[in-house]
Amino acid sequence: MTDNPPAGASDRDRHLHVRLSDDRTSIYDLVTEYLQAAGKAPDWYWRTAGRLEGTEADNFEEILSSAFEAGAFIAHDHPEDIEFRWVTEEECERERRREERGEQREAAKKERTSLSHYA
Repeated sequence: MTDNPPAGASDRDRHLHVRLSDDRTSIYDLVTEYLQAAGKAPDWYWRTAGRLEGTEADNFEEILSSAFEAGAFIAHDHPEDIEFRWVTEEECERERRREERGEQREAAKKERTSLSHYA
């Protein structure tokens, strides 16, 4: 399921980008689908995530736990929607600069607020 680091590349020199493979795919729709399938309340989740502050430890744990579970759900039920890339810091920086110049501005905004993360 996960992409392996390229041959000759040290694991220490690369980190994993997890992204949606299609910029028309909405992470919000996929997470909402997971929440509904898991019997959780999407409205509560999104309202809580939208106003979450560091002082709400119980809600924060639930949000993180649900997000992690949603990631596993998406990877299992929608593997075609996820792209795994091992990148170097230089590749990562080039991608950020390209996004900031506007070449991928809308996609970048969507990606930053979606499942995109660095491992």
